[in-house]
Amino acid sequence: MRRLRLITRLLPRMGLRARITIAFAVGALLVSAVLAAATLGLTRQNLLDQREASATARTYQNARTVDRALPQPSDGEGQPVDPTRVLASLLTPTGSNPVVEVEGEWYARAPEVGEDALPDALKERVNSGQPALMRFDHEGTTQLAVGVPMESIDGAYFEVVSLGELEETLESISISLLAAALLSTLAGAAVGWWASRRVLRPLRGIGDAAHAIATGRLDTRVEASDDADLAPLADSFNEMAAALEERIQRDARFASNVSHELRSPL
Repeated sequence: MRRLRLITRLLPRMGLRARITIAFAVGALLVSAVLAAATLGLTRQNLLDQREASATARTYQNARTVDRALPQPSDGEGQPVDPTRVLASLLTPTGSNPVVEVEGEWYARAPEVGEDALPDALKERVNSGQPALMRFDHEGTTQLAVGVPMESIDGAYFEVVSLGELEETLESISISLLAAALLSTLAGAAVGWWASRRVLRPLRGIGDAAHAIATGRLDTRVEASDDADLAPLADSFNEMAAALEERIQRDARFASNVSHELRSPL
């Protein structure tokens, strides 16, 4: 509040050119900030929607692969099927980690992203028989987890996708939008400075004419303007100057006549 009051007090003390320039700069800043925020919000939502859609489709596809592999009692050589080997054979992009629950036992391809990393609310919902999707923080990085219940193995399949790369992309976009907003503000200030010069140019001419009249050049006039807003001002000034010149001349003649009569009373 104190800063706002200080700015409010300083504005009237500034010149008209400075105030016009500041108004243009603030207007450009507000417009660019709104556009930047809207662009960043829409971009973020679109990227998240695409990432969630691709992660969900891939999770269901890998869940079907796990569903076909795990119910088999052996790998064809009389050995039990190892869920970890099944998870290792899945095709997942970089930063994606599959996790599976089989009859209460948890298996993960990456030990650091396993049962403990998954939110309890997500595990409870999937274990209740409902597919679920959730974003959460894990070790300072936003993660996206998709869970699919699997009755055939009395468990569930999860896929955890890191959104760190997406956050870096959004951060780069934010920096670019911030730079664009600053450039727009500077451009607005430049346009305001140019516009103020054009607006104040006729007023400067009127000021010069008024100074000339004050120094005794009563025949000084302002050039007529083609601008519909400035033409009445120029015409009014010229009429005032003409009336002032006529009044001063009339007073000068009256003083001359009085002086003559005083010198020749008879």
